Amino acid sequence: MNNRPMMALAGLALTLSACNLTPVPGSSGLSSGPWTPAAASSVQIASVTGGPWTLAQSSATLAHPLAGYCDTFGAGGKLQNNTGTRLMQPYYFPLITGSGQTLDGYFDYRVKDQDEALVHAASSDGGLTWTPDATKLRLNAGVCPSSDATPIGNDNGQGHAMTLSIPTASGSKRLLYTLDRVAGVADSGGLLIHDVTAGAATLPDSEPVTVATPVPVGVKQTVGLLNPDGILGAIPGTGTSATDPLKVLYLNKPKGSKAAPAAGLDPAKLCVDTQSKPYTTKAANYDRTELRLASTTDGVNFTDLGALSGLNDPNDNASLNGFRYVGPRGTVLRYTDGSYGLFFSGGNCQDGDSDAYHFIGYAHSKDALNWTVDNGAANPLVQVDYSYPSALPAAYSTGRVYSPAVIQNGDGTLKLFYSGYRTGKPLPDTGVATGSPAVTFQGSDPANYRSILFLTLKR
Repeated sequence: MNNRPMMALAGLALTLSACNLTPVPGSSGLSSGPWTPAAASSVQIASVTGGPWTLAQSSATLAHPLAGYCDTFGAGGKLQNNTGTRLMQPYYFPLITGSGQTLDGYFDYRVKDQDEALVHAASSDGGLTWTPDATKLRLNAGVCPSSDATPIGNDNGQGHAMTLSIPTASGSKRLLYTLDRVAGVADSGGLLIHDVTAGAATLPDSEPVTVATPVPVGVKQTVGLLNPDGILGAIPGTGTSATDPLKVLYLNKPKGSKAAPAAGLDPAKLCVDTQSKPYTTKAANYDRTELRLASTTDGVNFTDLGALSGLNDPNDNASLNGFRYVGPRGTVLRYTDGSYGLFFSGGNCQDGDSDAYHFIGYAHSKDALNWTVDNGAANPLVQVDYSYPSALPAAYSTGRVYSPAVIQNGDGTLKLFYSGYRTGKPLPDTGVATGSPAVTFQGSDPANYRSILFLTLKR
């Protein structure tokens, strides 16, 4: 009997097997498929040990939102630090890397109308507790307001932080991108860029951005991104060498007003005040948002590659289950078959805001450009509740859920981190009926905004 045909077939099988075992560039090691909150998983809220002042340490309230912020108020007062382990407030926009129990994070620390900074922290318990080692890029360092009820009125510093590894001929460099919130620059100028290859400690402690000096001296801005509100993240498997452009998703956010809605919006399909005011006390929003793809070889100059398809519809004006807005923070995974998964935040006319904080969803794609939504407004992974229940931990995210950051647990499950607010506003209007059924918040109610929460996702 001639065994050559069988031997040839065996050789072919081995060759195919070897091809199948070749890792997909940037693969997470996970197979493609939908995700759902684990049945036994409950939402948990993160705490922080040390670092700057927190809302809970002196029981900040809606009437006194800066309780304990300074030892004395006015000239000569000193900012206070968090001396214990307390709820991680007011922190949001988590940027988290690592896996399992050992995690590294950058967080936007933003005290309503008073200050904004970037905090770098680490966790050894899977994100339940964080320990900061740096508070950087502070907007109003050392400034105490006149009282705990009267913030200075400016928290427009640097936010929406994202880091990217940029390949170079001699290795790679790590760049940090932030949104400059100064009026006239935010969502129209470039993102600010800092080199953090040597770590967060190299960032300046204080770096104000002002109308007079919107771009700090010595700081670069991105070139080529359209109206950037932030970079969502890199496309896994790109940017593998100095000659391979890194591809990223970023948010294009043309601003608009009632008198002049953002370009590209259908004037017959705008949001109206009656959709949002009863639920958030916020008037209708007229911005437009879209995620786009771009590439870069140096981390400064970007080439726009077009808008993503299949996600939000900027003209969706439905009050319920609408997907009009998409946010600038999320996570892209690449699976073993080469396809992609995207965790994102979305919003609608009911929110009265373009910050896409109504729900957190999930979509899949074969090419990272054309997407199919699996978990949208009608079946989200997480969503707000405009009845504003007081039960915990839901009360920490009944008004806003957004800026998802996803990490692998190491057992085939994922951990979904996100930001939460008690209401649609950081500090809700007091004495005003809000929500459905209506709730009326009082000045004595706790100030409860910008929390970090997480839950487990499974197949």
